[in-house]
Amino acid sequence: MSSLKYKYITLLNNFYFIMSAIKNLKNLLNIEKISDNRFRASVSEFGWTRVYGGLIVAQSIIASYRTVKDKNLHSLHSYFLRAGDPDIIMDYEVHTLREGRSFAQRIVSAYQSDKLVFYMIASFQKKEKGLEHQEKIPSGIVTPENLKTEMEILDDIFKNKPDNIKDTRQRGRAIEFRPIKPRDITMLKNEDPLQLLWLKTSAKIDLDPIMNQALLAYASDYTILDTALMPHGISIFQKDIQVASLDHSIWFHDSNFDINDWTLYSQKSTKTSGNRGFAEGMLYSYEGNLIATVAQEGMIRKMPTI
Repeated sequence: MSSLKYKYITLLNNFYFIMSAIKNLKNLLNIEKISDNRFRASVSEFGWTRVYGGLIVAQSIIASYRTVKDKNLHSLHSYFLRAGDPDIIMDYEVHTLREGRSFAQRIVSAYQSDKLVFYMIASFQKKEKGLEHQEKIPSGIVTPENLKTEMEILDDIFKNKPDNIKDTRQRGRAIEFRPIKPRDITMLKNEDPLQLLWLKTSAKIDLDPIMNQALLAYASDYTILDTALMPHGISIFQKDIQVASLDHSIWFHDSNFDINDWTLYSQKSTKTSGNRGFAEGMLYSYEGNLIATVAQEGMIRKMPTI
């Protein structure tokens, strides 16, 4: 097979995986209403063998918004209590914690087979004007147009078929990531716990403000915990590494953004100990507006090799 034909077939395959992933994700976020405060959704994503935590957060955001009027989500704090099963429907219950004139709070509980899997407190606020300042976007960074795509990076990594690395290229991605300084996961070394990457939807889709926030939350869980592994020269792609999100918090500073456009995700980890890693992230629009801040702690275990 000629190299040109191979590239053409690869592009077609990648396009198929991308469009399937986006269609699947949009369907998953179109949650079913059971009653005024109960909702239901599938959590089976195209190409995934487990439930992705960012999906549960995104669905919980949609569910909580269904019970709120004239207010915008400004923060959420959530806990992953059990591993989810992608073959079992997720049931969401939303309870009103408080309904004020300016602020409203909701509790979202997610269940599978009557077992509590996930718990979230979300706070909403009427739009107000007031004092403003923000931390500036990092300077001197490479723009996404001048970076390799994630698939190009993975193709370079897996061309030598490393045995100890999980190949995730057949897992469709609704979000495209372009790291500014990609890690070579076949030749890992101890690095500072800092990383910068650009992200956006893999293809442009019609979004309302609620879906926009839900997709940003979905994307925010993807790479943040990787930062806590960097000083130890390990990666989530290794078969002997077990990683899982324990909690996830987001503060939305601005609702004026579009996840269809490139967004910078600046991440750092301040501590890893006790088989737990902590990481923080800031999400900036292409123009430099600070959209959201993220914090997460996750379980990190190095499994014994047999």
